[in-house]
Order: sequence, then structure tokens, then C-alpha cells
Amino acid sequence: MTKLLLFILLFFYFPSFGQTVSVMDFVKVKDNKYPETLYYYENNWKVYREIAVKSNFISSYKLLKMSADSIANFDLILITEYADSSQFKLAEERFQKIIKEIRPNGPKLMNNLKPADFRQNVFAKEAQTLFSSSKF
Repeated sequence: MTKLLLFILLFFYFPSFGQTVSVMDFVKVKDNKYPETLYYYENNWKVYREIAVKSNFISSYKLLKMSADSIANFDLILITEYADSSQFKLAEERFQKIIKEIRPNGPKLMNNLKPADFRQNVFAKEAQTLFSSSKF
């Protein structure tokens, strides 16, 4: 009985143990400034995530471009995947450290445009994987 109670407590205390966590940012490109936006993500966002993957802070990342349509209020989806919720909880602290080390003077920018000049973060979503074909 004690073992069963312990199992139940652990199950509810660690409900997302082993489940990947994906964070998706939905971005709208302003005024057709795709070159500036892609430059920003390739030279900053991607660089930080490559370091995070090598350091085992994240499992993977993707930047997806949406097909043009008349109803989408976003153009890009940025996905960062964490092995589990404990990795996700440390994300902000870890990325701040990476950013301070790699870009202490701020992000690399094209045409000296600030991020707010070429893109808008429409919304962000967090999701936990229930099942997947991935092998992590």
C-alpha cells in the first residue's frame, strides 16, 4: 500500500516527466522586411539555439515560413523544443547567459533596424508532447 501511495504521489508531482515541451512563437513580418527579419533570426536566434543544442539545454529548434494566405496574421513560426519541463524551466536563465556571452553589445542587425521595426511577435504557445515519432 505504501509503494502504491508513493507511486501515485510521484506521478502527480512529476506529471510531465519525460514529456517534451515545445515553445512556438508566431511572428508577423512588418512592411515586407523579410531580409532584415531572416538576417536577425539567422544571426541571433539560430546562433543561440545551436549553442543550446550543443550544451543539451534544448533538444531542437525550427524556423518555419508560412504559405501566403489571406487569413494568416503571422508569417513565421519559431519552435524550440525542450527534452522535458525541467529543461524548459531553466530556459530563460540559460538563454540570458548565452546571449550575454555571444552578443554582449546587443543582437546583430541588418540596416540598423531594431526588431520592433521589422517584426511583431503575434503570440506564443507552449505545448507538451503526448506522443511522437521522435527518438529522444
